[in-house]
Amino acid sequence: MVALSGRVFGKVDMATANVLVVAPDAAFGHSIAFALESGGFKVVLHRYVDEAFVSPDALDAACAVVDDDAIVDWKRSRELFDSFGKPVILLLNLLRSAPDLPVAKHLTKPFLGEPLIEAVLNVIAGQQ
Repeated sequence: MVALSGRVFGKVDMATANVLVVAPDAAFGHSIAFALESGGFKVVLHRYVDEAFVSPDALDAACAVVDDDAIVDWKRSRELFDSFGKPVILLLNLLRSAPDLPVAKHLTKPFLGEPLIEAVLNVIAGQQ
């Protein structure tokens, strides 16, 4: 069942679905947050993955949207993503190749708001 105007997607109440947004560049993070909030999500911002995934905000998050620049140590990325235990949308620069991260859906930058909102909806619905 999809009803965005009523803020319901499957069994997820969009008004209570927190999305953890991780981006070191404040302006980019706020742009991502704006796009997601316009889609009805509650957003919590962090700068780096290693601090975001262990924060109290991570417990309430339905998923995370992570800018590739927010990953300080790519060698630890799989461990960090696995410890988060929830779906992750990884925003990748065209020139960067990420390691195989089974919990991550890749979205290439630059993108428009609609593909990001759709990706978040899909990963949250798949989590149920």
